[in-house]
Amino acid sequence: MPGKIINVDIYENIICFIADYILKLNKKVALISSNERRVFLFLKNELAQKKGRAFFSPDFFTNNEFIENIIFEKTEFIKISDIEAAFIIFKIIKNNVPGLLNGCLSFASFMEWSFEILSFIEQLDLENIFEDKLKDIKLNAEIGYDIPQDIKNLLENIFKIRRIFHNNLEKSLKITKGYSFLKVALMKVEMFAEYFDEIILITPFYLHNTELEIFKKLYNIGKLTVFIHGNPKEYEILENLYSAFGESSPEIKNKKNEYKLNVYSSFDDQSQGALLKNLIRTYDKANLNKTVVIVPDSKMLKSVISEISIITDNYNISAGYPAEKTTIFSLFNTVIDSQLSRKGKYYYSKDVIKILTNPLLKKMKFFGENLISKTIVHKIENALYRDSKSYLNGKMFISFDEIINNKKLINEMKLTITQTLGYISYEKIIKTLNEIFKKFFISWENIESFSCLSILLSKLLDNIYSISVIDTYPLNIEAMEILLSLSKELKFGELSKEKFNNKAIFNILKKLIKNKRIALSGFPLKGLQILESIESANPSFENVFVVGMKDSTIPTIKKDYPLIPKDIMYALGIKIVKKECEIQQYHFNKLIASAKNLNLIYPDNDKDERSRFIESIIWNKQLSSKNINAVKINKFVLPKFSIKNSFKQKYKKTKEIREYLKNISYTYDKIDTYLNCKLKFYFMYVLSLSENTEIGQEISNKDIGNFIHSFLKNALYEKLDIKKLQSLEFEKDYLKKLKKSFDSSTCFQFREDSFMIKEILIYKMKNILYYEKQRTYKNIYACEKKYASNIKTGSGEIYNLDSRIDRIDRIDTDSKNYMIFDYKTNETNNDIIKKKYFDLLTNNLSRHNIKKVLSSLQLPLYKYIFEKETGFNVIECGIYSIKTAKIVQFPKEKEIYEKCIEILKILLDEITSEGYFEFNEENDRINCKVCKYFYICR
Repeated sequence: MPGKIINVDIYENIICFIADYILKLNKKVALISSNERRVFLFLKNELAQKKGRAFFSPDFFTNNEFIENIIFEKTEFIKISDIEAAFIIFKIIKNNVPGLLNGCLSFASFMEWSFEILSFIEQLDLENIFEDKLKDIKLNAEIGYDIPQDIKNLLENIFKIRRIFHNNLEKSLKITKGYSFLKVALMKVEMFAEYFDEIILITPFYLHNTELEIFKKLYNIGKLTVFIHGNPKEYEILENLYSAFGESSPEIKNKKNEYKLNVYSSFDDQSQGALLKNLIRTYDKANLNKTVVIVPDSKMLKSVISEISIITDNYNISAGYPAEKTTIFSLFNTVIDSQLSRKGKYYYSKDVIKILTNPLLKKMKFFGENLISKTIVHKIENALYRDSKSYLNGKMFISFDEIINNKKLINEMKLTITQTLGYISYEKIIKTLNEIFKKFFISWENIESFSCLSILLSKLLDNIYSISVIDTYPLNIEAMEILLSLSKELKFGELSKEKFNNKAIFNILKKLIKNKRIALSGFPLKGLQILESIESANPSFENVFVVGMKDSTIPTIKKDYPLIPKDIMYALGIKIVKKECEIQQYHFNKLIASAKNLNLIYPDNDKDERSRFIESIIWNKQLSSKNINAVKINKFVLPKFSIKNSFKQKYKKTKEIREYLKNISYTYDKIDTYLNCKLKFYFMYVLSLSENTEIGQEISNKDIGNFIHSFLKNALYEKLDIKKLQSLEFEKDYLKKLKKSFDSSTCFQFREDSFMIKEILIYKMKNILYYEKQRTYKNIYACEKKYASNIKTGSGEIYNLDSRIDRIDRIDTDSKNYMIFDYKTNETNNDIIKKKYFDLLTNNLSRHNIKKVLSSLQLPLYKYIFEKETGFNVIECGIYSIKTAKIVQFPKEKEIYEKCIEILKILLDEITSEGYFEFNEENDRINCKVCKYFYICR
């Protein structure tokens, strides 16, 4: 007597229905569900409530678990890891059909294709497809299939590769998921039917051919009961299931579920989360237990949880959390990055600091105290900042010898730790540094095999666990388990013994840990349920919310397969590739079938189309009501808050501040800063607030400016005569110096685009030399010369002045006439003084007029200091533009220069006068948006 198929209306609660059926049996029962275990928890709960006393629970299996149980019970096979299987595939291709490698001679470069081929073989195994199917492909190719040559080559060889792969598995007693299904499908039914009196297959939808073969054998001997949930006349796949078991599908009339439909639109992820929060806010505890939220796009999970947690903690998440967001994965990823970016013994500074500042390392308890590691990290971090006084400052790449041999840095660490913890020896700090560098950097440098990597990874994880605070960070233990499991996979097998170069190992490892997820499995029997997939929502819910309903995520359909086109796979017999949408539509219909309140939320913006599932529901509602406006779209808009501009703060010039300001030396940048914004001057030069520049930062205008200034100081050097500069020999030497300076600069030597920067600099410096040859002067008098002086103002105060003049040229040997210039590598204004507005200064020396006429007091200040301290005459001064290779001159009119010196005196007296450092709305706001003090001046 064969088994039976029981059809359950899609609007029925399938959990209650199956529980009632099981309670009537007096047999040893096993229940099998696709690959979703949540349904078992609900079934157990329902059975317990209906039974009302202790009972022997049925056995529960997913499809995979059921097959694996048979394999491991009846054979000696053990499961092979995906990476090991992919490596075997690579070796088979390399030894038998090397043409398929397309020049990828290493496993690292072929790995992703190897995984794709493995996946293809898995599908062939699951569908029990053999070589005769290729005949259909070849026939179809002649009448219309346009198959690329490389795919033809793969198809011609795939069954050969598969045969060799299967033989390899048999010899090593290893097994993949697909091959295990294939082997069980070929077994006699007596081998796996003996343990249970009845096996219940719960709501199957799509079954692979091997699964059908296995379940048909159980069905034919009367041991299988299949519960079909839904009308087979509405779903071709369900109709096919009946046919596969030799049964005809029944005529069924489904009930109609009149749920209340609400469709909402909102702009982005966060606003959808906020809308969801507002809708759920009114639910009481009883209603929350009947509510599910489906979040098909995992990127939205964070937004949803952050909003929901505001209103309730009575929720359960059954989803996968990205492991890369944990601190342990973050640390390990940076260890990999540091090895990939390493140049010999030199490490990229950014990677060094990322590793050192990771919370796990920073809080490691060396000698029982985490303050030691904190201090070490802090001091190294500060030493590498570009603005620090350490010789390590701004280094893009650094070796550990440079840190350990820096006695000043080590003594700073020693002093800080001693002041807090008591005495610590110099040797202990060196020992700790060596331990850190060895654990996280040096020991990873010479890995040649995955077995070596496995040992090192296990050792590192053990060290982290023993002296860090890993258990205080959520999900880190689970993330560590993932890494330990990977370590075990890499320790044995053919892959573990193979020799690889260091970078290949880390590139493979980076791919292996990418997209790893931690299962967030809570307690799904009570509270609001937050699920990641419509397929995991088997039980019935009265209140259903689906967020992020854009057509690219629900349904989630793989548009194409990188290896074999869908049409070819379908022709071979891998039918699931064309059934993805139907499968997801079925699960969506099951989800909403029991709902009383259905709430669908989609993003309304220019880049996302709303889900076709929403379109289908709206269309059916319009059709049944014959009303185009049957479904109203509720648009959610976040409220706008109008915030009045807060007043800028003002700070009193105390007696102490004024005395301090009278005694400091003034440079042009201090005076220009005060002229531009009094508050900025206060933050920079009274409070000395400045931001640390980034460690090992990418090349910036400042880097290029520093390089050009340094080069020009050495190339257009002091006492250089114009006649020598104009010689061909000088030009050759000039370009030789430029190339040598560039090649030895640490700012450029490790950059991939350094050749391009070099060519641009050569072009610009050639233009500078050409321009110099056209100029008239005797020689270069000085380069980057420092001068100090003072000035007496109208108040009688005397202020100190400082300057460093980039370039001073002598006009001729006998006269006392000179020219002074300042090199500028960025944009330069064509007018240093706007002459057309100069009359404004004659009438009114207001702040507004001064800023309108001049942009900087740099050149008049330089001229004043140079003339006063040397007794020479400055007949020309200007900005030397490196970008355009020309000099923008300061006006030669005496009255303009004298007016600038008058302004200088007025500003100096104003800086030290009584009053406030405050913001001038009319004059100071122009640079607010780019000011680094924008947020603290209010």
